Amino acid sequence: MISEVSPSYKSEFNKMASACLQVGACCVQLKTGSHLLATFPTEDDAIGSVLVFNNPKTGLSLHIFGAENNFPKSIAESLFEFFTRLLAEENEMENLTAALIETQDRLVSVYDLGKAIRRIIDIPTLLNLLVNEVSSLLTLTGAFAVLQQNQHPTMIRQHSEEPISEETIENICQQFQADNSKITFLAAGSSQKNIQRGINIPILESNGVFAFLGIYSRNGEFTSPDIKLASALAEQISAQIENTLMMQESIALTSLETEMTLARQVQTALLPQTLPEVDGLDLYATSIPAHEVGGDFFDLIVVPGHPLTFVLGDVTGKGMPSALLMTMTRTVARSAARNMPFSAPHQLVNRLNTDLLNDFSSVGMFCTSLVGLIDPATDHLEFCNAGQSPVMYLPTNVEPALLEAQDIPIGIFDGYNYGSESVSFKPGDIFVVASDGFVEAHNDSGEMFGYERMKNVLHQSTHLPAREMATALFVALSDFTGNQPQNDDRTIMIIKKLITETNTFTIQSNYEEVQKADEKLRATLTQAQISETIINTCELALHELLTNLVDHAYHQSPDGQITVRLRVDTTSIEMETRDQGEPAHIDLSEISMPDPLDLLEGGYGLAIIQSLMDELQYHYENGQNIWRLKKARN
Repeated sequence: MISEVSPSYKSEFNKMASACLQVGACCVQLKTGSHLLATFPTEDDAIGSVLVFNNPKTGLSLHIFGAENNFPKSIAESLFEFFTRLLAEENEMENLTAALIETQDRLVSVYDLGKAIRRIIDIPTLLNLLVNEVSSLLTLTGAFAVLQQNQHPTMIRQHSEEPISEETIENICQQFQADNSKITFLAAGSSQKNIQRGINIPILESNGVFAFLGIYSRNGEFTSPDIKLASALAEQISAQIENTLMMQESIALTSLETEMTLARQVQTALLPQTLPEVDGLDLYATSIPAHEVGGDFFDLIVVPGHPLTFVLGDVTGKGMPSALLMTMTRTVARSAARNMPFSAPHQLVNRLNTDLLNDFSSVGMFCTSLVGLIDPATDHLEFCNAGQSPVMYLPTNVEPALLEAQDIPIGIFDGYNYGSESVSFKPGDIFVVASDGFVEAHNDSGEMFGYERMKNVLHQSTHLPAREMATALFVALSDFTGNQPQNDDRTIMIIKKLITETNTFTIQSNYEEVQKADEKLRATLTQAQISETIINTCELALHELLTNLVDHAYHQSPDGQITVRLRVDTTSIEMETRDQGEPAHIDLSEISMPDPLDLLEGGYGLAIIQSLMDELQYHYENGQNIWRLKKARN
């Protein structure tokens, strides 16, 4: 119903009414029901007979006072029709203006919401903001938002003076997920008896995340603009929720990567960082995990007065569980080997099985392992193989052999009695223990590297030091697998018994005897099949050292004696001299090659020796000068 007219329309009314007064009327009034919209000239002039025209649809009526029976009704009817149309247009314009203002307010709210959510990275806060904004912009009884995410409880946020129970919302959610083409729902339950109808609006459905917005009202009427506005708000929230989930996932992934990197550093630190030096043995071991952390481990344990204990193991599975059990196994093995030395390898394996059985069985895992004992002074090697493979035995001048496991892995049966085996281990023999990450590696065709390839590569590199043998194996494996990713840990230990030739002799402190020492060195190195280049290098270094001893330790006194000890094995050449001459007051760390213009006779001998050798050592002990020179044979 029209309640008032604008000043411009009232001015038009006054002009028309003035024209009516000229044809006999005394007053003209426009009403809506009993409400006076306009009068001319004044309300007090409304006297005499009255001519009335009504419009039942709008409730609008025109009253012409003082009109005689001869008043032109056609003028009155036209006037009434004009005002009816004029006021209808005004009313429509007001409604349109109000709608535009409301639309503008909604657009501003949507814009403000878009700015606000950019700073929010908390999903509950986003859902709260959505239901609050929808409820404030639309005429609703209430609104709720639901988000379901894998392995997370359902999240519900609601804004209403008459809330719907969470059970009802979960039922609505199930219906919507079953058939999301149904965007409407009926509110159920006695507490919602006045709620006739609601609408579900999807928010997000991607990668295990499902979210939607529910709006409901008592009358159940929603206009198209209402639904479009709610959908626009839901779409804005959807994008921010996706961004938030991606950011949370990225943060979680970064945190996990940091933790795994730290775990790998800790695990790597637990493995031997430097291998022990055992006289008569060439040792090398390394472990390359397939992932951040691995289940393989190795250890070489030296206890004074006891044989070398070596251990290599492979815990089943991958990732953190196997890494934790690997750490436990390695720790128990090292502690037992150090604190309670055993006479046979199987005794240590029995101890591992007893101590770790419950830990392994509780998680359904086990550990293959090989434990060995070796005393370089003897010609045999003892070992207990608890399911570990491959184990290669490469004796000198004999075909290499694959030693199969004779016992079951650790952590399967309680009270199992493990046994020890032994093999002949003479100079030149090689013992290799590895994890199955080598033989089970695949190439692009799905073919495995296998035992035979591994055995052939090792057999062809027996002349190399242990480290270089391992390098040759890794190179061959890389060539075979190509671009295939490493899918299992690769751990290897190579124990090589050195072929050692020694020659000890004593010379007098004069130049002729130095020449004899040079000849004996050359004969020893030639017999050991050392290259001519290395022989010349060692001969020059020894000659310089002995000449310096004649000149400076004994001051060319012929009565002095110098003992020379030569030692050659498969990896290096060592030359040691002992004399009782004058001590050498010198710091080898300060030795450097002098400027040729400043050279004095003999002033550069030690600098030459140091440049030729891999190692140069000196110390004075029990009245003796002791010099040691070392050179790699390859």
